[in-house]
Amino acid sequence: MAREVPFRQLFCRGGGCGLMFFICRSCYRGQAYCSERCRQESRQEQRRKANRRYQQDPEVRRDHRDRQREYRKQFRESRVTDQSSLVDCSWGSICAPLVKTEAEPPSVEEQRVQPKAGWRERFNQLVCIICGRVGKFVAALIRRE
Repeated sequence: MAREVPFRQLFCRGGGCGLMFFICRSCYRGQAYCSERCRQESRQEQRRKANRRYQQDPEVRRDHRDRQREYRKQFRESRVTDQSSLVDCSWGSICAPLVKTEAEPPSVEEQRVQPKAGWRERFNQLVCIICGRVGKFVAALIRRE
């Protein structure tokens, strides 16, 4: 009998995700997100918060104000006074699509709702989200706050 691989049960820390996922011991490197998409969205939110905090600093706000004043001054000084061309370039514009595209209605088989599997069926075989290794047991329950 092949030796079973222990898995770690984790919950995604992505904002609003909380999906439960499993990683085998050999692939575990401190992952906290169920997918690359969740990781990127969380990182983007972290950066937004950091930028908001940074931009609230009075000195940063003064620097930004001064840069904007300088930019507007340069813009005023470099204005062009010539008139633009009045020729309409209709040949270069994009027209409406030639073929009408509509989404096809889902087929009868797609409309049938599959019954949800019970917990025994869902956890009969666990799959590592990194390497795809299959196992049956969970080594430790890890929940990060």
